[in-house]
Amino acid sequence: GAVCDPSLDYCTNVNTGGGCGGPGLDRVVVGAFLGGYIILYGQVQSWTPQLVTGPLNQTPPNKITEVFWGMINCYPTLIAAIVVYASEAFISYQLTSMIVWLVVIIVSFAVIFAINSSIHSFLVVKYAKSDKVAVSVGFYYMSNALGRLMGTLGSGFLYTYAGGTVENLMGYDPGSDGRLGLAACFLAGTISSFLAAFITIWIKDDQSGLKCGNCTIIYPKEDQDETNQEENRQP
Repeated sequence: GAVCDPSLDYCTNVNTGGGCGGPGLDRVVVGAFLGGYIILYGQVQSWTPQLVTGPLNQTPPNKITEVFWGMINCYPTLIAAIVVYASEAFISYQLTSMIVWLVVIIVSFAVIFAINSSIHSFLVVKYAKSDKVAVSVGFYYMSNALGRLMGTLGSGFLYTYAGGTVENLMGYDPGSDGRLGLAACFLAGTISSFLAAFITIWIKDDQSGLKCGNCTIIYPKEDQDETNQEENRQP
């Protein structure tokens, strides 16, 4: 959707709200959407024990709970990467379809990521030593802030330099295809979510199982040990 002026070698601003290309939404609309995203994220995070993990019998959460929701967190960004890269809506610049896809994916991600964040907040206190709770919580939020900073810089780099032949490291030539740049950002987010969930497996918290409502997906380790002992007693 961007219009480039070859004589000036930069993108002509075609959006009334500012910026070049993309859906061309007004700044007020974009700001309102971002504000709604933040409100939705915060409310879901605070309601997670009552509306999600509680009804699913996943309270209090444990390591396996986080791995479970961490893997689910990969789906919105993975679907987004595939849709942005391969769907006709983004290839042909079908504005209405593009906006619908982005809104649905971003809202879905906000809900799932807020659930993960609520679980993180509980586990960081659970795993902290009794005499170092403040230090552990502070380190968690410091790492959180650093991760957001690196994510901002990394996504900016990917969006700029993905989707085109790098002929000139300066100017606007490298990131000649914003669609591919956006797909690369979503793919990087998917990989990051997967690695975060995968690394969690090494946390030493193997006693609790995982339930999903009335169904037991992974039995607690104590139950498994008792079952094995009973089987060994049988002739």
